[in-house]
Amino acid sequence: MPLPIQVESREVAPHLRRARFGQKSVVLLAFSWGVAAFTPVGVMYLHLLLMLLALAASGDIAHRVRCLRASGYLPPILAMLLWTAAATLTGDWYPDTATRLFHVFRVALVLVLGLMLTPREARFALAGFVGGALLAALVVAVHHVWGLPPWTIWASLLSSRNNFSSGNMITMAVASGVCLVVALGKSTDSVGRVLALTATMLLTVTVALHAVSRNAQLLLAILPLCAVLCRFRSLRASLAGAAAVLALLAAVWQLSPTVHDRFEELAANLQLAQADADYGTSGGVRLRMYEEALQGMAEHPLIGTGLGSWLPHWISVWKTIDGQASDASRQQFANINNPHNDFLLNGMETGVAGMLILVWLLARFVATGWRKRTVAGDISVVMAVGLFVTAMVNAPFRDAALGMSLLWLLAVSAAVREESIDA
Repeated sequence: MPLPIQVESREVAPHLRRARFGQKSVVLLAFSWGVAAFTPVGVMYLHLLLMLLALAASGDIAHRVRCLRASGYLPPILAMLLWTAAATLTGDWYPDTATRLFHVFRVALVLVLGLMLTPREARFALAGFVGGALLAALVVAVHHVWGLPPWTIWASLLSSRNNFSSGNMITMAVASGVCLVVALGKSTDSVGRVLALTATMLLTVTVALHAVSRNAQLLLAILPLCAVLCRFRSLRASLAGAAAVLALLAAVWQLSPTVHDRFEELAANLQLAQADADYGTSGGVRLRMYEEALQGMAEHPLIGTGLGSWLPHWISVWKTIDGQASDASRQQFANINNPHNDFLLNGMETGVAGMLILVWLLARFVATGWRKRTVAGDISVVMAVGLFVTAMVNAPFRDAALGMSLLWLLAVSAAVREESIDA
């Protein structure tokens, strides 16, 4: 009898060792991906691949799938995939169709991976995210004092170069909102509250003084109000908290020339576009893109104009108006692959149902997080609102540089289930 038992233990032991290694790898990768939210997009794709391998080796994939099915987030994710497939099969094929299909699948995969984490793994991911945000703020501060070489790992943090630069500041603004939620948490001790408030102020000041992204600056106004509302949930307390937040925002408006100048520039751009039909500005071209996307959705409300149809349509439209634009803006605005509004992009290409599915997906995170009445639930609300606002003026679902890590972190916040601390 001893011999079979020994043989069995020898057979099982390697499997258990692989499972333990996989589970430890998931924890490490969750934390690392949180930290890497401010690194180049290639690092995020590397984490995506490694996370897939670690989950496959964790030995408890069946339990994770059951938790995913029980989470309540699977229906809108599946609806997004199925409706996109239906729109693709019934519409024409465009040069950008394959890319659009890839990004829709990527969004679904990233959300599923986040939702499959255990509460412990999810907490490590959120801790890594806050740590990564503070590290990114430190890099920005050091650059302004001493100057740093434009290395690839942090080049997009130091100056406004591309969509990833905007994505970094948007992500930092969301991290500021997350820290405020923790600071306001009912169960947060006094030391934790001071640390979280300090982190909130450092991240807020960094975005206010360094970012040129109006999206990020807008989140500085909206997310603190959202955090206060989630915490107090009463009119009197929320009004008092909102007054404090608005006073802080007024100070930012006065003390940050960047914030003031960027929104004044936007107002001037929109006025020029309305008065003179001059769309050769950042604000003007967005207005025209919104008009084109709305018109496409109105003309094809059922199934849309076809997945990937935006880019060829915009190229043809821009040819009719680029004579009014400056030489610099002609090339800059000619090949924009989305209308800087994910809801309108989905509505135009896949119909009204495609737009509503996206709204449903984000609304599910807001509603579920709100009902939890926990710190983790409030973090989900703040992140979902941040993504909703970003999707109104940018393309976090279409552009991995803007939204890949934020989408994963949104799902991660929802994965902090059983062991959440009451707010």
